[in-house]
Amino acid sequence: MTPNKIIYRVARTRDELEEVYALVYKEYLRRGYIPKGYTNDLRLSLYNALPDTTTFIAKQQRALAATVTLVPDSKLGILMDKLYKKEVDALRNQGRRVAEVSQLAINSAFFPQGLFSMFNFNKLIFLFKLFRQVLDYAFFIGKVTDLCIAFNPRHQYLYRFLQFEQMGELKYYGAFHSPAIAMHLDLATVQEKAKKRKGLYKIFFSGKADPFAFKGKYRITPEDLEYFFIKKSDIFKKASKTQLDALKCYYPPDAFSALVKKIRARP
Repeated sequence: MTPNKIIYRVARTRDELEEVYALVYKEYLRRGYIPKGYTNDLRLSLYNALPDTTTFIAKQQRALAATVTLVPDSKLGILMDKLYKKEVDALRNQGRRVAEVSQLAINSAFFPQGLFSMFNFNKLIFLFKLFRQVLDYAFFIGKVTDLCIAFNPRHQYLYRFLQFEQMGELKYYGAFHSPAIAMHLDLATVQEKAKKRKGLYKIFFSGKADPFAFKGKYRITPEDLEYFFIKKSDIFKKASKTQLDALKCYYPPDAFSALVKKIRARP
């Protein structure tokens, strides 16, 4: 695959979001990150229900090549709070505006080899251009100060190369007792640090952000909440009252209350 023929932008339709959730499920399952059996073969979380959550896609013509999602801090917190709340709170207590990078998935049909390779030039350029979208959006639109991420330790060399710094210790999660480490990127200092690597600086900081890439971002509606989180999954059914109350404040109260009634009515 040639990286120049790829279009990088935000997801703009419900269909694109569903395609993203299906790709994440397929690739996470293939790599053994999750067990088989998710409803409708989709991988998403309660945090995808936040209207400010932003999903980025890389497409070659009509084919989805990769995706990554940015989850800003909210009344729900971020996904990493489950393992690294103490570390994330340390940033919050400094007045930092954090957001989590999550649901990174690359279509294995495009790159059949391993996900990250520091020796595969095309793959690295492809990933860096995808991350450039996240970085620009977080800095210029989301007004984020720190990007946070938790991932399998075997990928840490890529993130260290991108100037991420470790926060907290190695931990384990999920039914598979999978290892994870957390890292964060200070957006106020990353440009200066990147100057030490000319190629990296050129990719991330040369030229201006592409405003077209961020136009038309699809915002989840109450109808989408019913479709993805009630009909297509049991995420709302498993959510706690506290979580649903936190989510409710982002939607029209009457519409959200109607959704809660539908949750209770389902077997």
